[in-house]
Amino acid sequence: MKRAFIDTPEGQIHFRTEGRGEPVLLLHKASLSSEEYKEMIPILAKNYRVIAIDVLGCGDSDQPPFEPKFEDYVRNIIYCLDSLKIKKTHIVGRLFGASLAIEIAAIYPERVNKLVLCDCLCVEPELLRTHQEEYRDETVRFKENGSHLIEVWKSRGGKPQANLEMVQRATVEYLKSGLGARAGESHRAKFSFDVTPKLPQIKSPVLLLYSQRSGLYPRLEATKNLIQKCYALFIDGTAAFPTWEKPEEYSQTIIKFLRSDDAF
Repeated sequence: MKRAFIDTPEGQIHFRTEGRGEPVLLLHKASLSSEEYKEMIPILAKNYRVIAIDVLGCGDSDQPPFEPKFEDYVRNIIYCLDSLKIKKTHIVGRLFGASLAIEIAAIYPERVNKLVLCDCLCVEPELLRTHQEEYRDETVRFKENGSHLIEVWKSRGGKPQANLEMVQRATVEYLKSGLGARAGESHRAKFSFDVTPKLPQIKSPVLLLYSQRSGLYPRLEATKNLIQKCYALFIDGTAAFPTWEKPEEYSQTIIKFLRSDDAF
């Protein structure tokens, strides 16, 4: 697996890549990075050219000199595709990554082949407004006793019976966003964007992929009904970190869909 950087107007963007063939772009959830797909990349790369980027301000990508808006993330991703000379790609996105994939497919349909939307953030307007208020002032305020690090740990899922290795990985990636002080930017961008009116605009075939224990799973049918050509599946037994918990199952399900015709 190769790691490299792309020079963009907003700064350097870090990405991981492996494989040959049709390109597949992987977009991660808010406040995480391409680390989310680290175990999946070698599996997908047996069949595809895989590119997993750290979106603007996340992971090992540069912090922009301003708080990016949703459209800034989208524009930067298109710039990265152009720099890599990728005219058309499959896109896999989870949560924030899924929202970014939806917008790209809606406004740049010629750039998208198939979409895989993991835990698509299609929610009622009231809940979206609640999330907007919840994350409006999210930041990490440094404290002399280091207790802010415990707060970050708990916010990443550090609870009884949690997989502590995965919580540690998520915590490290969160802290990479300006030592955590800027991690809230991707959350605010995520909840500023309502995917609902965009879903009917998607012309590409779409796979909705959910963890059965995801809080978004009950919205599966409502979300599916908004998309012209859509399939929906769930992967059981996953929760906070599904791509780390079941990378083989997620990868093989995605490969099957990307290879499929209308009979998927």
